Amino acid sequence: MHKLLQRQLKQSRRDTAGTETDLETLLGLIDAAYCEVDRERRIMSHAYQVMRDEQAALAARQMNAQELVTSMRTAKADAERARAVAEAELLKKERLSVLGQLTATVAHELRNPLSAIRNSLHAIRELTRASEVRMERPMARIERSIARCDSIISDLLDYARPRELDRTGMTLDPWLAEVLDEQKLPNEVTLERRLGAGDAVVTLDPDRFRRVIINLIENAAQALFETEAAGGQRRITVSTASTDMTEISIEDNGPGIPPDVLPRIFEPLFSTKSFGTGLGLPTVKQIVEQHDGTVAIASDPGCGACVRIRLPRAAALPRRARA
Repeated sequence: MHKLLQRQLKQSRRDTAGTETDLETLLGLIDAAYCEVDRERRIMSHAYQVMRDEQAALAARQMNAQELVTSMRTAKADAERARAVAEAELLKKERLSVLGQLTATVAHELRNPLSAIRNSLHAIRELTRASEVRMERPMARIERSIARCDSIISDLLDYARPRELDRTGMTLDPWLAEVLDEQKLPNEVTLERRLGAGDAVVTLDPDRFRRVIINLIENAAQALFETEAAGGQRRITVSTASTDMTEISIEDNGPGIPPDVLPRIFEPLFSTKSFGTGLGLPTVKQIVEQHDGTVAIASDPGCGACVRIRLPRAAALPRRARA
């Protein structure tokens, strides 16, 4: 402003050469200088505003670009996960297909010699019955081994080639009570019932779903004898409930399932036992999913495990059918 005022004064002196600059002229020069300063300030302010707008637009474009990159990375990661899941599912189906073919061959090739061994064992028993040779114990071991081999073959066939379901509507609690009545458990194990599904109806293949209940109770009973049960009493609790879905829970107070084992519990052929095929729980999952249900296992190491099955409810049965 000082330099601008000097320029105005010099210009005024040239214009009024030989006369004195009066006060009014001086004030006019000052006003002109202030007007010039205001104009320059407005120009600078407008320039700064344009720069700020451009910076904001650039920042917004950078933010949008960053969001787009993040979105693309997320989409890529999701696609990779989906591809991995699809590949794993395809591999699983291929393994099951191979397992089915192998099982059919093994079942045929093994059951014939097993039948021959069983028949020979029966002949040996008849021959030794009148003699003084005592073969009861070794023959009993042979029979148990044959039965175990038959069971393994049946498990493989049952999982690799699941049969079609013959479903019928039934009230869950009475049917489950009958299945539980059939179970033979050691005297040290208490089977507790909390059947609270009322008149909830489900559509089941009774023979196939009985396999689910039996497998889970047998697993729970075996787990109870691995270590000392929590609270000192070996107990299996079977409970039912019904809301939008019908739920069956089978809980034990055994040692529970280790955290590193739990994610693989439904994996075919995976087992922590020294015997068996590792197809018990995978078969349970397969049968439950055939019935449009879900199965999940929760476990607190040292406090037992709980298997929870959820099944869709069906339409209520007529009174005569319930009876």
